[in-house]
Amino acid sequence: MSAEITIRADGKAEFAYAGDAAWHGLGNQLTEGASIEDWVVEAGLTWEVFQSPVQYTSHEGQHFFDDKRVLFRSDTKEPMSIVGKDYKIVQPIEVLEFFRDLTTLHGMKLSAAGSLFGGKRFWATAEIGKSFEAVSKDHVNGYLLLVTSIDGTLATTAKLTSTRTVCNNTLTVALNDHSKRVVKKSHRVEWDATQVKMDMGLIDESWEKFASSIKKLAETGVSDKFVQDYFQKKFYMDGVLAEDQPTGRIKEVAALLDRYKSGAGARYSNGTAWGVVNAATDLFTHGNGRKRDQSHMFWQSHFGRAEKIKNEVLEDMLILTA
Repeated sequence: MSAEITIRADGKAEFAYAGDAAWHGLGNQLTEGASIEDWVVEAGLTWEVFQSPVQYTSHEGQHFFDDKRVLFRSDTKEPMSIVGKDYKIVQPIEVLEFFRDLTTLHGMKLSAAGSLFGGKRFWATAEIGKSFEAVSKDHVNGYLLLVTSIDGTLATTAKLTSTRTVCNNTLTVALNDHSKRVVKKSHRVEWDATQVKMDMGLIDESWEKFASSIKKLAETGVSDKFVQDYFQKKFYMDGVLAEDQPTGRIKEVAALLDRYKSGAGARYSNGTAWGVVNAATDLFTHGNGRKRDQSHMFWQSHFGRAEKIKNEVLEDMLILTA
């Protein structure tokens, strides 16, 4: 698959990060404490989203479709999408501005920012300054992610996520007692960063509850037979014998069992429900070993089928601790 991270005509990737090199060295590395203005420049998010009425040509001449607008980049003039006239645009710089007070007043640290699909979607993440040990030396760190789109595919979305240090597996953190995992704001309403932060609720409380749940998983023992039976039931087709399952399903279960036994960090979680979750987060964060574009995996891991599966496995294992 071609790279989904935006690459400009001059070869520069619209991506910046702090810390270790990411995504095969693409993007620009910033030092800790870099300003929001520096992040905007180095992530290539200095352009704006402009709009224009839809115009078309018939044999009688030029016409306008007044109810629709073309959204396009201010720098390249590349069209991004056609939307209704009431569509509310969130500008690239606003995604980073969302984190200004969080980094200056609340101790968060920007960790990555950039755009995908030619600029149709853009995002930023920040370390929230919170972590815990599921077991000794098995660290899990917290991040806040904000992402939006200008192609009509995604509402502006904020979510609390976790990353397991030993393997960089990611998992979405529920924000309240009802397992709400994201805050979404439609493009039918004006962007209000303050309201989004309020809607996210108490991050401290959400993180502490998540940490408590993960520690319970790490204390919940499971047998190898349970793990095999669980993955087969979860991923095999109902009513079909194991030997008659589609090859893709068999390989997926085999990959999960391999990660459970010997994947990154398996030594800390083998024999526990936490190990089952980590097998799933390993496979569905990083893929099956085939050479894949990391920006594709990023998107799938946070918003696609991969994220859905990771959340389901987590919920299944939490039932064991109830």
